[in-house]
Amino acid sequence: MVKHSAVEPGTKVLGVEITERRFHTLYSLSAEVGIDRPRLSRLLRKLGETPAHATEVEIGNMVFEAATTESLIEAFNTAVLLQDVPEYLGATKRQIEALYRAGIVRPLVPRTGRGSVRNVVFARKHLDDLLERLDAFPEHSEAAGENSRPIAYACQRGAGAFEEVFADILAGRVPCFRDPEKFGIAAIYVDVNAVVEMKISA
Repeated sequence: MVKHSAVEPGTKVLGVEITERRFHTLYSLSAEVGIDRPRLSRLLRKLGETPAHATEVEIGNMVFEAATTESLIEAFNTAVLLQDVPEYLGATKRQIEALYRAGIVRPLVPRTGRGSVRNVVFARKHLDDLLERLDAFPEHSEAAGENSRPIAYACQRGAGAFEEVFADILAGRVPCFRDPEKFGIAAIYVDVNAVVEMKISA
């Protein structure tokens, strides 16, 4: 009972003092994250934390795991809109749309069907993790050779679709370098000849 009760820290249940909150009700979660209950109810449904057809009364009677739900709400509150992701990742709108379709940049709330993308958002941590991976690549230098060019340039020269080349870079199948004077995806360079040859031989 204690393990699965949405009670306040400091409360004693059956002689056991609760030292940390493990579960929330809709009401306590609303107070914790500062979102009014009707909006929070809709948000929890969108995040997949409640059944799609649950009534407001049913949601009000549910309990939610505190650590998981609070982090989800925080991620949503600090999320980056799709329209802002190109600037955030140092890429073009077309490149981000390609990475989005390929599932390389994943929305916080998965789309369940066709429709508007106006409300598609991405967890800031997810984007920051991607930038951190890019920042870990070795810096571009003269040793990289004159054939070392941005990913988009390589794609125009027959390396393949942008999202495929980018996926290969992340998987370590395509060696790359990072221009320290640039940011994010725009900073990543590849050996054009090597990537094109890899594409042809695949």
